[in-house]
Amino acid sequence: MSVWTREDEHDDEEQRPPPPYVDGAWGRTANPNTAAGELQNMDAFSTGFSRLTGARRTATQVVVWLILFGLALTIVFGVISIVRTW
Repeated sequence: MSVWTREDEHDDEEQRPPPPYVDGAWGRTANPNTAAGELQNMDAFSTGFSRLTGARRTATQVVVWLILFGLALTIVFGVISIVRTW
């Protein structure tokens, strides 16, 4: 059984280092699973948020405040449960 493989015409060239990671959709240069990537995500969100007006801006503000309120409740109830176990 014979297998045909296509040869790359650039096999003889020296290997170049891989290019830096760039997310084509957002132009981010950091891995989104790292702290630097999260900072870039927050920057992209705040840039988009600053462009909003009217009802979309209000809806986005409500969602952000609900997320922050939920985070605050989680911290408060976590501290309460830790204090109760002592």
